[in-house]
Amino acid sequence: MATSKGRKRRSEDTIPCECGCSILIYKFGIDGRTRRFASGHQFKGNTSGQKSYDLESILKQAELLRPFCACGCGEKLDIPTFLQKKGRGIISIQSRWEKHPYKKGHGIWELRTEKFLANAAVIQPNALGLIYGTLLGDCSISYPNKYSRFPRLCWTHSEKQQGWLEYKAYRLEKLRPKLRITANKGYGSISVTCNTACDPQLKDVLEIVKPNGDKKLVSMDWLNRITPEGLAWWYMDDGSLSLSPQGSPQIQLHTEGFSGAENQLIASWLTAMGYSAATKFYTRSITGKTYHYIQMGASTSRKWLADLKQYSIPTMDYKFGDSRICSPRWG
Repeated sequence: MATSKGRKRRSEDTIPCECGCSILIYKFGIDGRTRRFASGHQFKGNTSGQKSYDLESILKQAELLRPFCACGCGEKLDIPTFLQKKGRGIISIQSRWEKHPYKKGHGIWELRTEKFLANAAVIQPNALGLIYGTLLGDCSISYPNKYSRFPRLCWTHSEKQQGWLEYKAYRLEKLRPKLRITANKGYGSISVTCNTACDPQLKDVLEIVKPNGDKKLVSMDWLNRITPEGLAWWYMDDGSLSLSPQGSPQIQLHTEGFSGAENQLIASWLTAMGYSAATKFYTRSITGKTYHYIQMGASTSRKWLADLKQYSIPTMDYKFGDSRICSPRWG
């Protein structure tokens, strides 16, 4: 006499495999237990008892983890399209990156470097003068990652100075700058950032600006490479103008990121060029840390603004007084 299990084994009732492949399987296995999947299909798209597959969430996570191409080009690896499908997670994507650390066609560094150097545009001396000027201000220079063979320039500005950053990118277009807008977690709602491409000629600039490879170190060699327009770029980056109620000007150059000795060197350099400057300092009561900056008096400020106004752009005219500066009381 057949048992209940035997009857189930002999049952010819069929159901579709739950993995979604449309294959029909017997409802009961040879052991009498209810079946849900064809053999080996229980791992194929099986999300039973798990969180639903969320491709958007996986892609957001992958975007934050994207590694740089190992060839040193400064670009990040792509998220493989064939892994952007149901059943594939972040572990599969990371495994792909580990096994293939280069972007397509980027594996042979020597050939890529030859081609890159052959096609690289020469940075003209006047452009280098601008670069050395803005590096004294808001610009930074560094290697984007440990694989990079050449450094790049970077800026971050507030929304108010977006036009100024776009202008700098336009003037340095041979360095292939890329602008992007991001949320600002500090002052203001957005930040505008710009990164240039990595360039072999910037390696010499880095060695002058960061001789120790760590942080900027002001030297006379660096300062003497700044052109008059580069001086204006530095002022529009890091300078500010104070006006008295009568319109008497006073320039401050916010060099708080440099040491007292470096500030003194900059002040002496400016004075030698005809812009009498003095170093000032203040101490934050909370931290007790002292910060140094540079200041110019009214007569020097008038000369400074008159000399550099020709290099301004409309969105930065506020740093030149917007025609509100009074004439000197005594001629």
